[in-house]
Amino acid sequence: MDNVPLDTKRRADGDRRLAEHMAAAAQSLREERDRLARRLADLERELANLASRLGPPAAFAQPSSHALRRA
Repeated sequence: MDNVPLDTKRRADGDRRLAEHMAAAAQSLREERDRLARRLADLERELANLASRLGPPAAFAQPSSHALRRA
């Protein structure tokens, strides 16, 4: 009835499983990329918030009292 050789069927089945595995892996990587992008955006917002609390940076850094004692 079906004249396709058995090794061809096995190869086609293996190719299909490989394609399904690759599609699942690609989807997993996209989800991880999106999760990491959201986390990075959260961290950037947190950093900007913390930086805004510090105020503008000084033109010249003042040595700390600890650094003066060591000199």
